[in-house]
Amino acid sequence: MQQRMKTVSVLLTVCLNIGVDPPDVIKTNPCARLECWIDPLAQPPQKALDQIGKSLQLQYERWQPRARYKLCLDPDVDGVKKMCVSLRRNAKDERILFHYNGHGVPRPTNNGEIWVFNKNYTQYIPLSLYELQVWLGSPSIYVFDCSAAGLVINWFNKFAEQREAEAEAASKKLQEQGQPPVKISKEHILMGACGVNEVLPTSPDLPSDVFTACLTTPIKIALKWFCTQTIVSGISSDLIDKIPGRPNDRRTPMGELNWIFTAITDTIAWNVLPQKLFQKLFREDLLVASLFRNYLLAERIMRSCKCTPVSYPRLPPTYNHPMWHVWDLAADHCLSQLNDLIENSGYEYKHSTFFTEQLTAFEVWLEFGTETKKPPEQLPIVLQVLLSQQHRQRALELLAKFLDLGPWAVNQALSVGIFPYVLKLLQSPAAELREVLVFIWAKILALDKSCQFDLVKDKGQLYFVNILADPNVPSNQRQQVAFILSIICNNCRPGQSACLDSKLLQIGLANLNHPDPNLRRWIILCLAKFWENYEEGKREAIQEKAHVQLCGLLTDPSPEVRAATVYALGTFINRAPDTSALEQRTIIDLNLGLTLAVVINDASHLVRKELVVTLGMLIATYEERFKQVEMKWIKSQQMKYPSTFTGRPPSFKEDSRATRETRDTRDTRDTRDTRDRDTSEDETDEKTQDDSIYEYLWKLLSSLSTDPYPLFVQMAKRVTSRIKTEVRNEVSKLNGSQDSKAEDLASPSRSRRARLGFLRLSSAPNTITVDPTPPSSSRSSVEEVRSTLYEWNCRKFAKPMLFSPEDDKTDPEFCEREWQFRRNIEVIKEAERLREPKYSLSPLDHEIALLENNTQMISTLCLHPFEDILLVSDEHDGINVWDWNAGTKLNNIHNQNPIGSRITSLSLLNEHDSPLVSAGSDDGVVRIWAHCDDPAKTRLVTAWRVLGELAPVRGYLPGLVLEWQNKKGYLMASGNSDVLKLWDINKELVIQDIPTESPLIPVTALTSNVEGNGCLFISGAADGAIRMFDRRSNKYSMIGELWEHKGWIINLSLPVTLPNQLISGAGTGDVKIWDLRHTKSSLKTITATPNMSAFCVHTHAPVFAVGSADQRIRVMKFDGTEVNLIRYHDGFLGQRIGPVSALQFHPYKMMLGAGSTDSIISLHEASPHPGSV
Repeated sequence: MQQRMKTVSVLLTVCLNIGVDPPDVIKTNPCARLECWIDPLAQPPQKALDQIGKSLQLQYERWQPRARYKLCLDPDVDGVKKMCVSLRRNAKDERILFHYNGHGVPRPTNNGEIWVFNKNYTQYIPLSLYELQVWLGSPSIYVFDCSAAGLVINWFNKFAEQREAEAEAASKKLQEQGQPPVKISKEHILMGACGVNEVLPTSPDLPSDVFTACLTTPIKIALKWFCTQTIVSGISSDLIDKIPGRPNDRRTPMGELNWIFTAITDTIAWNVLPQKLFQKLFREDLLVASLFRNYLLAERIMRSCKCTPVSYPRLPPTYNHPMWHVWDLAADHCLSQLNDLIENSGYEYKHSTFFTEQLTAFEVWLEFGTETKKPPEQLPIVLQVLLSQQHRQRALELLAKFLDLGPWAVNQALSVGIFPYVLKLLQSPAAELREVLVFIWAKILALDKSCQFDLVKDKGQLYFVNILADPNVPSNQRQQVAFILSIICNNCRPGQSACLDSKLLQIGLANLNHPDPNLRRWIILCLAKFWENYEEGKREAIQEKAHVQLCGLLTDPSPEVRAATVYALGTFINRAPDTSALEQRTIIDLNLGLTLAVVINDASHLVRKELVVTLGMLIATYEERFKQVEMKWIKSQQMKYPSTFTGRPPSFKEDSRATRETRDTRDTRDTRDTRDRDTSEDETDEKTQDDSIYEYLWKLLSSLSTDPYPLFVQMAKRVTSRIKTEVRNEVSKLNGSQDSKAEDLASPSRSRRARLGFLRLSSAPNTITVDPTPPSSSRSSVEEVRSTLYEWNCRKFAKPMLFSPEDDKTDPEFCEREWQFRRNIEVIKEAERLREPKYSLSPLDHEIALLENNTQMISTLCLHPFEDILLVSDEHDGINVWDWNAGTKLNNIHNQNPIGSRITSLSLLNEHDSPLVSAGSDDGVVRIWAHCDDPAKTRLVTAWRVLGELAPVRGYLPGLVLEWQNKKGYLMASGNSDVLKLWDINKELVIQDIPTESPLIPVTALTSNVEGNGCLFISGAADGAIRMFDRRSNKYSMIGELWEHKGWIINLSLPVTLPNQLISGAGTGDVKIWDLRHTKSSLKTITATPNMSAFCVHTHAPVFAVGSADQRIRVMKFDGTEVNLIRYHDGFLGQRIGPVSALQFHPYKMMLGAGSTDSIISLHEASPHPGSV
């Protein structure tokens, strides 16, 4: 972020006493004479002293021109004290620099003193460093250019520790007296020219103040020293002073050298220093950063003169860093052209290739660099290149690639100081920089959101708003811009206000219907952050009817867009208590609440979660009205059951009944459960329109307490339970009921469940525990169910976007997935050979596995197409995962369907990659599980209600019947319902409700032409009817009906081996083959077995299998010939198989899985050698 200048005052103390040498100094002849590049003996002493002081000030002003400078030339103690006290008084809490030149006084004493003069310059007067600290205060920086400067720094630190100890002792006494403690800042930085026992260099080739020259005129002293260390023909010391250009003009030789020097010293410091120390010395203060860059040069030059500069904080040695050789090369490149530049006015200077070469080195690092490797040492140089228009585009592109490596790379770039560079570039009108700048800012803000304030301060939001408003900008860039603007507005009132003035709202609304769903999503999230907790923004949104436009997106094809829309409406509803125009806002909020009922049955768990949060905000905003709704219901129950109702808090059973009564929000046809409650309420009070709205919204949220996803149950309970508790406590007080009496009257189920509490997920998987402590306030309830949608969406920008790790062909995971894919292709090709007679006619007489499932009955089976995995469901909610080859159970999953329901459909999804398990139960819910073969990783991915609650019809309950089309992304669902629901899984929406044409007859089987275009769906019913539907027909109406079976249809199949033909099996034992092009009658009828209980058809081989309750399995060809009969398990005393309850062929192998009512599972395949019948 932007760095603030902190050094505001500079005190330059020069003790030379020109013409008089200190008694402890013995000078050689010749020796160093220059002070600030001025010969003090070339003119009268006083005039020379004045010129030296002014020159020193000019040298410092090169690095900090806006500071307040004071000269203290050959001072006495009182003069130094007055200057120090005055500067600290004016500087307040800002930093002061104290520069001490002690070339004309003795070395510092062993008592912690430096020397100045008396007023008559007849004596050297000691100046205590302790007193200097007191006068100058802190923060401060000290530069001691004198012999034995290391001794000064040691004593300075000792005195600083002493003052700190004294301050702590004084603070304790003041605290005992009840007074505020004394505060002493320990912020001081020290630089010394040499060590404790060292004297300053006296070489005539260098100035006398070589340390000061390094700190203030680094390029000049570096080139002069370079000439003394190497052989450069034709270059004299005087010629170096004639190098053309200015240090701040990078197009000139002097400016280029200064630019390269800055980049090299920054690089050395960043690669050597700890990150915190680098930030403190090189990024917090402009003057301090310049001095420490130059200090690195001073260490190199002073060490060549047998001196070791010292500092506090102490720096590691840098004089021998390899980058100094790069500097020598740049200096040699410049000096080699110096004669031509001076003698030939038309000579064109050949610029250094330093930055081009460093960018190339950085590019090479990017090809192989990772987080585990050493960061690129060229990163500070890349930032310096951003100052050059010539290399800026390439530098930005490389920087973007670096930031895309992950948050660690962004953190590295921020630590080196990227922020002020890219912030300044937002002022550039260059269109070619737009794409890469947007990307870089998205990466920065994804990690460090605190940058928003600096962006707003520099009006950076205008740059991004203009890009968002440009329809010619690609949608992916505008998506990143919308993310950036959302960060600017996120919990940042100045950012929201700035975006309001920038017309962000109007621009965002104009793009709500953009074809790109990702752009729509981020514009909605941006608008949500724009008006979140910002009433001025909400008033502007109401005028623009933003909430009305958002409601139209509640049915958007993209589930992420729908979730973002619900989230945005939630932030819109959550208003401040003192909002103006309350009546208008109330009407808008209630209408929005009613509109949100559209997504109550949404398949996306993202949408339903946001619905719980949004309704929770609505209830918290109008809490008193919802308390009245709950109170009215309690009174109606008191009138209805006066002898039993106690006004106690509701039991789990009562709560479940209350939520069941609200199921009319899920399906308008299911109103039976609410009839009694509605009647009682009508008898007690005539509803007003407002009361009906609040009651409807209360029912809407209560219905979510029976959501199939456990987390949403927990969230809905947290929102509603506090209000219910408070209302029931009030009723208890009014009725005089005691808690003990209420406990005695509690239902038996209440002892098994939580009497009152809030459901929360425990650490154990698939387990729910109870938190008995209710929230203390409505706002705390809302916070407990706060949305995480925005943070979840923001994580995308913290991940690699230019290069996906999944595309890394050297990654072991990629190689494994590639191998699996190739293996799967080979398995599928091998399956095509099953159509040959020698394979299809081989009897399945080899039992390869016999498994005990430890349950009463096997409900469904599912074989993994490519792994030795078998999925088995029981008659309740259990799913067992077996390795059938090893005969071991890998996992046991509790599907979480309600007690009394069972799993009736089990399927594998995404078999080629990371398989998911789909479990459909007869409560109308589909649950998707991931990592089912690993108990430690198993998790519920999502769950939703694909059908309304199913109920038995004429005593028969087939449950939920599903047909998945993985390639097309469709799901057909039916059962005890008068409709077949077609779901688009990619959109997570119902496409169409297709009437079954027989409302009282349940659907028992579904199939589709998965291998074809996937448009044909076929259903089998309990009355034996087979009906055909085509997605391409108008309104998905029925296109054909087959009537020959006399019993309920067990299963249907459209095998690949019989094009345009259907195989059906009924409970009466007959199997029929149909030609779908001629539906008047079946092509063949095969009497397979009486009392058929299971039926399946192989996908590739022309065989089918039937199982019956009389403990036999028949495998038959399509022409009716029996392949083999299975009645016994293998072995000498083979046990008779149990009544067959489930059959399933392997999709690509001649293998049959069979489950029975005695919980035994057997797998059968053909013998290893080919056989024939």
